[in-house]
Amino acid sequence: MAADSLTKTIAKLKGTKSVLSPTTMQHLIKGPMGLTAFPLIHINDPEKLPADSARIFSHPLYRMFFGENGQSMLLQVQHNHFTTPEAAAQYLEQVNALLQTTDLRYRLIGKLTAQNEFITYIQKDFSLFLIAALAISFCLLLWIFRSLKSALLPYLISLTTLLWLLGLMAGLGFSLTILGSLIPPIILFVSSSDAIHLLHSYRKAPAQGHIGKLQQGAQKVFIPTFLTSITTATGFFSLFTINTVPVQELGLFAGIGVLLAFVVTFLFGPLIISGDQKKQQTHSPKMTFLALLTLRHQRAISVGAFVCIAVAAWGISELKTDAYLLGDLPAESPTRIDFDYVDQTFGGSKPWELAIWPADSTQTLWEQSVAAELAKIATYLHEIYGMEQLWSPVSLLKYGHQINLGGLPHHFRLPETKTDHRQAVQNARRLLNKKQSPALITADGSYGRFAGFIPEYGSRETIQRNNELLQYLQRQVDTSVLRYQLTGTTHLIDKSHQLLATHLLQGLAIGIGIIGLILGMYFRSVKIALLSLLPNALPLIIVAGYMGITGITLQLTTSIIFAIAFGIAVDDTIHFVAVYQRAPVKHPVWRLVYTYKTAGTALILTTLVVVTGFSLFITSSFGATHFLGLFLSISLLVALLTDLTLLPLLLHYFCKNNQR
Repeated sequence: MAADSLTKTIAKLKGTKSVLSPTTMQHLIKGPMGLTAFPLIHINDPEKLPADSARIFSHPLYRMFFGENGQSMLLQVQHNHFTTPEAAAQYLEQVNALLQTTDLRYRLIGKLTAQNEFITYIQKDFSLFLIAALAISFCLLLWIFRSLKSALLPYLISLTTLLWLLGLMAGLGFSLTILGSLIPPIILFVSSSDAIHLLHSYRKAPAQGHIGKLQQGAQKVFIPTFLTSITTATGFFSLFTINTVPVQELGLFAGIGVLLAFVVTFLFGPLIISGDQKKQQTHSPKMTFLALLTLRHQRAISVGAFVCIAVAAWGISELKTDAYLLGDLPAESPTRIDFDYVDQTFGGSKPWELAIWPADSTQTLWEQSVAAELAKIATYLHEIYGMEQLWSPVSLLKYGHQINLGGLPHHFRLPETKTDHRQAVQNARRLLNKKQSPALITADGSYGRFAGFIPEYGSRETIQRNNELLQYLQRQVDTSVLRYQLTGTTHLIDKSHQLLATHLLQGLAIGIGIIGLILGMYFRSVKIALLSLLPNALPLIIVAGYMGITGITLQLTTSIIFAIAFGIAVDDTIHFVAVYQRAPVKHPVWRLVYTYKTAGTALILTTLVVVTGFSLFITSSFGATHFLGLFLSISLLVALLTDLTLLPLLLHYFCKNNQR
């Protein structure tokens, strides 16, 4: 039988701890001569297979290994914990190679297959987006400046920054993670904005001579650009409030990359700018028209902003936190299809665990009084929770009792007398020694677990089911006899998603607080700092509302955009307000016109470059990449719109007399 040969071969692989397979399991009974073991499946005796089949499908433990139609069988492989992705990939490759040598149709699922699929998408996205970002960024800059030399400046700044950052990561021993693959495109586009502002300022400088124009251009944008770098980096650094290592690494190195971009821009930018740059006209009829148009339609802009906020508020009320372990993979992903198949055929692919231990440290989990409490948990999990794949000390005790009574399935129940219980415990210990079940209880009986698999309900429903379980246990289980605790990696992942909204709000609050403090100190005005923050909250509100309206849930890969978007979006605000404060004209209207003419074009250009970069991500079939590109593009476009409409009106009404 191919399945039996496969089981034994996998068991011999380096890295395999055990393989739980019906082909190697034994059916135990107790006779006059003691325990007797015979194969659960008589592979070499076809005449006994019908009886084996009847026994298997009438037994609660055995039938867990087979699909309802009997056309599929489950092998559970327990392997070592691999400390590196390379070791995990090597082991997975060996298992796949063994499977391909058989004539069996198979579906391989587990942490290693999911991890390998994620890595495959990461590598694909990294190579695709890096090449596309390099090509598109250069073409876009060439189109904007209509000069090869001018286009090269932001391009070279971005490349230099990226090389420095990747070198730093490699030197510190960090590799690109699932979200880390987003760092190169982010840096390529975000870092170019500093160079665009510097070049734009140089080309508009009124001074005569190359050196004079460099001095004036650099002085004009140095402080605002420094502030925008700090605020953008702060947005990335605020991701540290999300207690997930890949997110924290993304925030750390993306923030460092933004600061490096500032250093590279003003360290090498003046050396690269050539003296034959065409002077940009200060007269900008389009910007003048936009400024006057904004002032003429103040009421429409105010009403529009109010309507957007109202609709978004309704959407936010519908926003839910939920996540699926493989939710970022496309629906047609073979790995996702395989997981769905196991969910439907075998009752679950997502590991689930409940730790258990006796309240009295002098007792063990084998005590009959403790077993009675364990039985309450097992009954709930089977009958109410709906768990089909479940192993527990209760299973072992029931099987141990069944052995004593001749091995018939209808004797699979807990013993009632002390004598029967003691014999059942002895048989259960033998089962553990023979590795006829997963490791469910320690040798001294002081600690154990319920271990099973559940379908991928999503974190929201799983948490709800777990909470209902805990409420039941609080009412029914005697905690003076038994203690319990939900545990396991997937439980921690679900809990982290449950706390995601809290962590997100904490990160945003910290980021907004720091950015507000920086703006207040620079502009020397609390009022201007608050007015600068208000328009940048609108893009976040609209994106959150859009998510709620369209049914997109808040999860790890969608939550990070809020902190990033706020840090990037506030850049344009800083440049706009800085020009407004230093405007050489006093009349409120012409002061706004001057600000539009001086800063408006640069704001549009930098947003165009950054949004073009992030819009590349939308083409990805990998959920994390796709949603990051979609929501950042939306938020940055909305931020530009508010900076050119709502922000000028706020400044016009509340800061007419603020001038430095």
